[in-house]
Amino acid sequence: MDKRFTPLSPAEALQARRALADELAADPGMPIPAVIRKIRVSLRLTIAEYAKLCGVSARTLQDVEREESSPTLATAEKLLRPMGMVPGAAPKLRQR
Repeated sequence: MDKRFTPLSPAEALQARRALADELAADPGMPIPAVIRKIRVSLRLTIAEYAKLCGVSARTLQDVEREESSPTLATAEKLLRPMGMVPGAAPKLRQR
């Protein structure tokens, strides 16, 4: 955990994760790099910590967050896994 933050209680951590999930669900068109950064920052993890958690290199994570490279589908899946998310297209609503 990033040492700049005071630890959250389990109840506070759960509340923060629910708020993050709601925020991400409200904007399904958000680009993958922005989603990944929002997840990492909300979980209060450094780039190195989040990369280790996801099983990718810190450099890969850094490049994806800065939009210097596009993640492969496998990498995107690894980076979204901590929130139980998978990459995919936002559903389009049919207009009548």
